[in-house]
Amino acid sequence: MDAFNSALHSAFVGAFGEYLKGILEERGLPALADSVVADAGQWLDDNLAQLLEVPYPQQRRSPLEIVQEALSGPTEALSKMGVGAPLRDPVSVAALPGDTYGLAPASSAVLGEAAFEAHLAWGIQKARVLAPLVSGAARGVAVVSGDLMDLSRFEDAANSAGMKVQVWGKSEGSMRPVVAFVDITHPEADEAIRTLASDQIRVIAYGPHVDEDAMARAATLGASTVLPRSLLFRTIGEHLPRLT
Repeated sequence: MDAFNSALHSAFVGAFGEYLKGILEERGLPALADSVVADAGQWLDDNLAQLLEVPYPQQRRSPLEIVQEALSGPTEALSKMGVGAPLRDPVSVAALPGDTYGLAPASSAVLGEAAFEAHLAWGIQKARVLAPLVSGAARGVAVVSGDLMDLSRFEDAANSAGMKVQVWGKSEGSMRPVVAFVDITHPEADEAIRTLASDQIRVIAYGPHVDEDAMARAATLGASTVLPRSLLFRTIGEHLPRLT
């Protein structure tokens, strides 16, 4: 584990206990037994270390996802205590369906300044490590869509910008996408947005303008931009950096 992974591990694990106690108080939920908090912290310690010991290109989950999963134990403990679950908005439920009491952090910023800074430094270092993997290769535009007409439009736009399109789940290779376009109606849209965003790739989600819930969910999952389908294809060139 290099210095950036080690620093992130220490910061996240060190902040977890106080975060958990604070979020319970903030949500008006009862305090949990010290053993429950300790067990959750140990689970986080072990599983986060397991993730961060893997080379950067093979880290398929984000550290924040591990923190979110570590809260399943406290969530189960509250449920066994008979604590009523608060109402949650549909977007939050869709993004984190198992987070019954709203304990999971949406950002490392809520874990404290040290955790946020360590997370940011880790992300920068991961990007630096991955960058050589694509040196000399065409830069990629990832597309998550099953619509052949959409794919053709992305191909034309990408080619004119000096890039190549790689279709999510079909295109293999070492190209690291410069940007990813995700159709929110695609069955794998949620997974794709979460995975791509966690790898520090800019995600542009698009779909029917009437599907406001899905568009809001895309933003919650990490899409940096969410657009109605018609607007995206009128302005697609504006979202592609010129590399030639």
